[in-house]
Amino acid sequence: MLLNSNIQQNWAAKFTTHLLVAMTLTFGTLVAAKMPAKADAPAPRNRLTIVEIRLLRDLIDGHNFAVQMAQVCVEKASRNELKSLCEQVIEAQQQEIQQMRSWLSNWYGINYQPTANNFGRDVVKQLESLSGSEFEIEFMKTLTTHHWGAIEFAGEIIDRAYHNEFIELASNVVIQQANEITQLRSMLSKNYGIQYNGATGAGSSSMEPEPSLLAPGASR
Repeated sequence: MLLNSNIQQNWAAKFTTHLLVAMTLTFGTLVAAKMPAKADAPAPRNRLTIVEIRLLRDLIDGHNFAVQMAQVCVEKASRNELKSLCEQVIEAQQQEIQQMRSWLSNWYGINYQPTANNFGRDVVKQLESLSGSEFEIEFMKTLTTHHWGAIEFAGEIIDRAYHNEFIELASNVVIQQANEITQLRSMLSKNYGIQYNGATGAGSSSMEPEPSLLAPGASR
């Protein structure tokens, strides 16, 4: 039974690695293939731009949730490698939040402030209550699963967004967060002997973010 378990874990790890590469390449191809005309501000109000407004708001909120978790990580993580990754998450996603808020303002005249739903607030509170290895394990599992959701959501942005700039940002999200998933999974394996995939349900976390956090029409 142990041998079978090890084989399954090794297969799952290889599958996830290949999937990350495939998703990155696929989304890169989509970006190259779909290049709508660059719109000047303000953008017209039509079906496509109404969808884009929703996509911008939802990704801002998803990024804000990741930043809040990463800020807890900077305070609580004991390993410098993990602290460094969390600082990287904060810097990159705060910059993208500001960029997307600027687009909402320039393109649509919307002054949008990031919001959190009850689930996100509960996750942050639970992380704040943990410490040591328990915190690090749960944080890395939670952020891994959240990043998978962001990658999936970026695919919708690439397929449905109106502006080239937003499509390019979504492509960068795929590449950046796929890389961070690889780092998180490596740290879980190296430091704690845990093989965690997040997207496939292997080793699911008790604090796994619900899909609605990044899904269309997520409740606030």
